[in-house]
Amino acid sequence: MRRLEGKIAVVTGAASGIGRGTALLFAEEGAKLTLIDLQAEKLEETAAEVRKLGAECRTVCGDVSKPETIEEAVSLTVREFGGVDVVFNNAGIMPSEKIIVDVTDDEWDRVLDVNLKSMFLMCRRVIPEMLKRGGGSIINTSSVMAHLTEPGYTAYTASKAGILGLTREIAVTYAEQGIRCNAIAPGWVDTEMNRRLAADLGGMDKLYPIIKKQQPLGRMISTRDC
Repeated sequence: MRRLEGKIAVVTGAASGIGRGTALLFAEEGAKLTLIDLQAEKLEETAAEVRKLGAECRTVCGDVSKPETIEEAVSLTVREFGGVDVVFNNAGIMPSEKIIVDVTDDEWDRVLDVNLKSMFLMCRRVIPEMLKRGGGSIINTSSVMAHLTEPGYTAYTASKAGILGLTREIAVTYAEQGIRCNAIAPGWVDTEMNRRLAADLGGMDKLYPIIKKQQPLGRMISTRDC
């Protein structure tokens, strides 16, 4: 359908999982892309697949919780493509399961920095660029765990709930200026992060009861289903 023909999009966490699946879908729909991730080799693999689909693509390898990474990515996108129309703030981490009394300051800060602060940094930098073009679309990846969580995911749950508040504030602030800001809240998705979690729990059979409580399908969905 080429619904993004002529549009310019930035995708964070593009090396794997939902970010990679979205980058490929955006490419199929005609977007020009800047892809960001900390995993250099996997990021370039995604970029290669995007280019096979005929899309122009640039990459930035860096930590999205650092202002300099965001600045590099947005400046590169504006310089190479002329602006930004779409941002998919997707990068995120899920630490090992810990109840609140066992979470260290460093663990808390790292999760909140990657999952929430990165979105604040990206939105703060990219909104002025979108306003120059008369509007744009920001999509933030939250999680079902912002609404329905499990014991022991203290920092992750807090970060994903915080994304919903940030999204609402941006949405009401910039709606009349043509910028839409929405959040998606996926359940259990077939990603490397969730496969690692299953391994930590002792195998996929241990994860299925948790999945069943949160999504009636009783199984993980694909990245394209998001």
